[in-house]
Amino acid sequence: MFFCFTFGFDNFKRRSGDRVWTCPNCSARDVYYVKNNECFTFCFIPLIPCGPTKHLYECHTCGRVNVCQPPF
Repeated sequence: MFFCFTFGFDNFKRRSGDRVWTCPNCSARDVYYVKNNECFTFCFIPLIPCGPTKHLYECHTCGRVNVCQPPF
């Protein structure tokens, strides 16, 4: 019997909080606070976080990523 397993490293993003900001690039109200970790994955399931957590603000419309908090 032959089994094929995949493993590796991948970025794991999760939205944190319910607050929404306006994107300075596309003017859409679709910017969310996102926590980003690089994780060891096994069969596409993130198992072990590797490295520090990055705190980002990401627009889900145009894809712009910002490290600083957008203006209110």
